[in-house]
Amino acid sequence: MTVPPPSNSDETVRILLARPGPAGPPPPRGRLARRLVLGGAAALLVGGLGVYLLSPGTPAQGPQRLGPRRLVPPLLRTTLRGEGVIYALARRSEQDAADPPDAPAPRERLELLAFGTAGLDPRFAVHLASVPLGGMADAGLIAEQGATIWLWLDGLGAVSAVDGQVLADTDGLAELNPALAEALGTAMRRSFRTADALVLEGGPVPRAWRFDPRDFLASAANLPPPRPLPQINPGAAHGPGGATAFRIAEALVGTDWLALPAETAKLAAPLAATRAERLFLPAAAMPSGGGGQQMWHGAVRMGSVAPPGWPANLPNRWGQAEQVVDLSTVPGTTGLAWAGFLTAGTETPLALTGPPGLLVLAGPAGEALTLTRVGADGRPTWRAALSITRLRSVLPGPRHLVLEGWAGEGADAPELLVAIATDDGALRSLPFNA
Repeated sequence: MTVPPPSNSDETVRILLARPGPAGPPPPRGRLARRLVLGGAAALLVGGLGVYLLSPGTPAQGPQRLGPRRLVPPLLRTTLRGEGVIYALARRSEQDAADPPDAPAPRERLELLAFGTAGLDPRFAVHLASVPLGGMADAGLIAEQGATIWLWLDGLGAVSAVDGQVLADTDGLAELNPALAEALGTAMRRSFRTADALVLEGGPVPRAWRFDPRDFLASAANLPPPRPLPQINPGAAHGPGGATAFRIAEALVGTDWLALPAETAKLAAPLAATRAERLFLPAAAMPSGGGGQQMWHGAVRMGSVAPPGWPANLPNRWGQAEQVVDLSTVPGTTGLAWAGFLTAGTETPLALTGPPGLLVLAGPAGEALTLTRVGADGRPTWRAALSITRLRSVLPGPRHLVLEGWAGEGADAPELLVAIATDDGALRSLPFNA
């Protein structure tokens, strides 16, 4: 098999359809049952997932009746040609249109959807697989890199981030990387992790291997890659939602300190770091969720860590450390409920630029959330009322933030995508399962 030389482009080397041949039997119930050619050269036969996967553009077997979409986390976000794009895997029930209206659907359809981040405009919707009801329970997106989306469909696969077209599957990757054929054939989703690229580790291979998403060739993960790799965008953090999800009680904007303690807290300067590096809010002042909260502002400065009242005429052997001084409450910020600085699922808040600022997410359990942009001094710039009551994922970007969650409680609550312009708070909501 001839493998094309590596490309210097960050765009994926496309695996194209082979030249037309004589008509054959219907595709088997196997993984992406189509013959593909890498770079117009090496043929890859893909199959073996144990379900019937339809290639993009393949017509359905007769008219179908489809149910509403249900998002399968995680979401992915990337930038293509200067524009932000969100990718989502969805499930929906599928049955023949001739089935009785009250007959339960015997199977599900897995689809890959893409949306622009600014207005949530649809980019494409690709039918990836039709599976028995509940099939491929661990299906999900993994990461995007070099215009390739890695995903798990009872086996590792890759599709184009540009149009959703199939690029490669486990068998194709194994043919390109014979030394990993056994490991790929026995791998499970947890066999893969993200580092500077998608990494396969464990199983019958003695070392970890990374895959270059532009030509699908593997190299040892403990050595520098043969060529620079594009940025990798792993799946967004996700969870069941809740009154404290994706928010923390204090944050820094340069040397400005902002905090949302309980409204009854009485803070006195200087505040020394506590609990962890560069966290200053005393444990006793942390919000409990049962009462209101108040925004506080301070400045981080270096100061002596000598005990209070240490005589000035004695040597200071205690050294210097960061402290919060010049404490004050921010006018007009009382009565906040379950408020915190928005994160993307980490311990670090999302930092905004032009001018510097943070986002405050607030709203008790069961009520619609609000999002407020505040400056480095804690004063509000804009406030947006969200339809989301439970937040599941946060996907930050330079100009538009995308949130995903539910508008209500319960398993049947509508799922929403919400895009917020970070400069003025303008938002666009898109019902995901309408």
